[in-house]
Amino acid sequence: MFFVLRTATVVSALLGWCTAAVANTPPATQVAEQAGRVMQDIAQHAHFNGAVVLVRDGQVIFEQAIGLAQRKPDRPFTIDTPSDGASLAKTLTAALVHELAAEGRLNLDDPVTRHLPAYPYAKHTLRDLVSHRTGLPDYGAFDADFKPDQVRDTADLLAVLVKRKPAPALAPGVQVEYANLGFDLAALVVERVTGQKITSLWQERYFKRLGMQGTFARPARFADWPVPRTPGYQLKNKAWLPNDSFEGEGFIGASNVHASARDWARWGDAFARGHVMAADRLEAGLREPLVNSGMDSRLNRLSWYCNAGQQRCHYTGSYNGFFAQVHWDRTRREVVAYVSNSTLPAWRCAALTRDLADALAGRAITPEPVKEPVRLAGKDLPRWAGVYSAPGWGQLAVSTQGGRAFVKVGQGELASLYPASATVLYAPTLDLWLAFSGSPQDATLHVRSVFDSADAKRLAARSGKT
Repeated sequence: MFFVLRTATVVSALLGWCTAAVANTPPATQVAEQAGRVMQDIAQHAHFNGAVVLVRDGQVIFEQAIGLAQRKPDRPFTIDTPSDGASLAKTLTAALVHELAAEGRLNLDDPVTRHLPAYPYAKHTLRDLVSHRTGLPDYGAFDADFKPDQVRDTADLLAVLVKRKPAPALAPGVQVEYANLGFDLAALVVERVTGQKITSLWQERYFKRLGMQGTFARPARFADWPVPRTPGYQLKNKAWLPNDSFEGEGFIGASNVHASARDWARWGDAFARGHVMAADRLEAGLREPLVNSGMDSRLNRLSWYCNAGQQRCHYTGSYNGFFAQVHWDRTRREVVAYVSNSTLPAWRCAALTRDLADALAGRAITPEPVKEPVRLAGKDLPRWAGVYSAPGWGQLAVSTQGGRAFVKVGQGELASLYPASATVLYAPTLDLWLAFSGSPQDATLHVRSVFDSADAKRLAARSGKT
């Protein structure tokens, strides 16, 4: 296991960032001690390979790289190693769409067909594309139309969409379904409106100004990578096996942006200190919710999950072996950013971000023991469906239909759940991780997010199908 560790006593500020005091903050040595313990634990018990950067008011307080970015030949991770950021790309696309709308160059209520005439769903708007309300299929639905590893960009996916015109994939009662292709098409609209590649626009508006010079959209072909590529892995039967990206992916907007932990920290700091865009634009983008989550935290127009006051926000990137997270706090002017290529256990992902944010803020880190979660075979899901209750959360209704599971928090929208592992379900529109323990007759629903955690008890008999 390779470790690279630095603290604020030996690290200068991130490029061009100024210093200002943040009240009630622990010294860097205390942060380093707490954060170091967090990282040692996840490296030892969850086989973390990657890098983490903690920033306060523009200053690096703690940074650490652990393990290997590549195996055979072995290449160690560094703070500047670019890794697949997966859905963190959506925050880049959403920011640009929001700014172009503020400048009057497009309107979120425009029909998509105004900018992409071939788009086969006349009622869909640009707002639908970036709020996950289209029901568009995910990438695997297009595989039969391409040869294995054949290059495919967003225009190619749109051509297949036009040819097939699949019915929107929305389960009964579900109005918001996480749709990657919507963001890719939004990026294509941006290119049609501006006459520029979205990668050039990101560079002009954000990357150059914020010092994110190691951030890039991936080439479709691995052979064309501008730097040594960071593959994804998973540990299986004590052996590291590929859990990697796919050759030929040329679509950009929802994913396929690579950046280091240092660069993602710079992106988060631009929001934490309010210099990512004009102040009125930032406030408007953070204030507008895209989903009625039924919780204090909601996904907003800038594609961040934020708390009720829009002071703390985060977003997750997860794709095969890759996991990335950016969390920023405007009140404390603090940022947590990390990247990994080692298929982190689903239940540890939100906890890692919370623990690092607590270490940076000087809060006590509280372990979250959970009884051994049950394995969730699809046929058994109805046995666990029902109404659960937890202090501070109210009711959470878990239901099933067609072998799939769904959750509704309070009066929020019905959200689809997807298997993140054999024991954990994930609701991407809510950024919630769920697991069950006990028996169906005396079940506990364990709910985790970056902001909150709860252990909810069943209130009613299992509901079966909705």
